[in-house]
Amino acid sequence: MVDTRSLPWPEGTDSAELTIITVEGPPLPRHEVRIRPRLPQWPRGDVLVLADPIPGQPAEGALATFSHGLAEHGLITAGPGGALLVALPSDSAAWTDPAFLELLAVAAVSRDIAPASRGVGLLGFGAIGAAHATAVRETLGLHLAAVCDRDPARAAVACASDPDVRVHDDAHALIDDPGVDVVVISTPPDSHAYWAMAALERGKHVVVEKPMALTTRECDALIEFARGRGLALSVYQNRRFDPDYTLIRDSVRAGRIGEVFHLETFVGGYAHPCNYWHSDAGVSGGALFDWGSHIIDQVLDLIDGDVESVSAVNHKRVWHDVTNADHSRMTLHFTAGREATFVYSDLAAALKPRWYVLGTRGAITGDWRRESVLSRNAIGTLHEDHFAPADAPPRVRLHSADGDVTDLAFKEAEPHPFHADLSLWLQYGFAPRVRGEQSRRVIAMLEAAEESARMGGLPVKPS
Repeated sequence: MVDTRSLPWPEGTDSAELTIITVEGPPLPRHEVRIRPRLPQWPRGDVLVLADPIPGQPAEGALATFSHGLAEHGLITAGPGGALLVALPSDSAAWTDPAFLELLAVAAVSRDIAPASRGVGLLGFGAIGAAHATAVRETLGLHLAAVCDRDPARAAVACASDPDVRVHDDAHALIDDPGVDVVVISTPPDSHAYWAMAALERGKHVVVEKPMALTTRECDALIEFARGRGLALSVYQNRRFDPDYTLIRDSVRAGRIGEVFHLETFVGGYAHPCNYWHSDAGVSGGALFDWGSHIIDQVLDLIDGDVESVSAVNHKRVWHDVTNADHSRMTLHFTAGREATFVYSDLAAALKPRWYVLGTRGAITGDWRRESVLSRNAIGTLHEDHFAPADAPPRVRLHSADGDVTDLAFKEAEPHPFHADLSLWLQYGFAPRVRGEQSRRVIAMLEAAEESARMGGLPVKPS
């Protein structure tokens, strides 16, 4: 069958449609299919889709394959006149899967576009900088070009794994480096806006650590400048891809608990805050900014609709040697009466669940796990290293309306999803899942929360 389908082509390309020659035949029963792309430009790795694949197409020379039993079959194959042969019936569920459509689009243009690799420069090489370095090394279309850190020992760690990486001792030298196409800014939050704008002004694409900035005014300036120059601007909202969150998000979007109308989420414990900049409100923006930049991004991604107001309180009661609040609570009041509350606390001797999500037909909870590593110490006796609750993904459970409780299993994680999105964005112009405008909305909520807290908890409409 010959069909014409719209694919997620980037803006500005000549064609928004592609001729698909669907391979007809007896499809296999609908099930989750692991598609193995054979494209040098594809950075995501395997794609899992719910599909009705058709066996029999040769795997030799195919642009993507799948296995059934012991045999491998072609799923996407180059056809005559630029068409693609796709071994799926026209009503397969895979045709609505964004990842599969994106793979088709890359398969269609990959024969005409030579693979390109973008040089990435890391401004700051702490723990998160090392995580970026690993992801860049393992993502097609990206390579680590340069690093800059005030601590020479950290820069040496980067060079140990990438001997060809250039090391700069000055941030301006890194953003002026002609081999750097993308600057990843991992400096303290109060400097995010400054360095992001400096990199954009030099024509670099920019990834900013969260929070994007400390004010919406700064966010707006960055977004407007990047848009005017045609530059990519994103924020590393890595917890958008946490296994517990993606499991909850997929369950909610599948309608498993009906319409979500109430959500509570919690992070914390009873302990002295860290003594690094995270606990300095002037640098981090405060306790809500520090963890809320993660959690509020998840909340806004999970619940659709406008936020009518934000209310919040901050407590300062025990830890007076740091400037962050000891305990903070903020509530987003959505349209139609829905609400979502986030609590961060360093005074929580009893932990609340990480997730408590109520829907019209059920609920989802995420309970903290107490994990530890057992080992022998130097004299051979038992040593037990306890992790903080936030160091392990919580146990996610589905609660039905009739009282049944089911443990939900984590799905296989995508390999470096944020960086794969970045590679496809820069190579083909595909819209990433995390966009600067979304992170700007997070800052608007956090700004409103801090204003509400200063006003004794009165509701504030976010900008």
